[in-house]
Amino acid sequence: MKERNTASLLNRILANCSSQAKLYGSCVAAKVPEVERDMCLKEFLALKSCMQRTLQRKG
Repeated sequence: MKERNTASLLNRILANCSSQAKLYGSCVAAKVPEVERDMCLKEFLALKSCMQRTLQRKG
């Protein structure tokens, strides 16, 4: 049952935060190979916030 709940949660995160994940991934990909800490901080924080909101919602 725990696997099912985890899969369901991951599906909700992917559905709710896909645009933020795409922006963060695009930012990082554009900087390769000169990846540095916090270089895409704005995009990361937006993704993190979306994921946290999704986790807090009952579903």
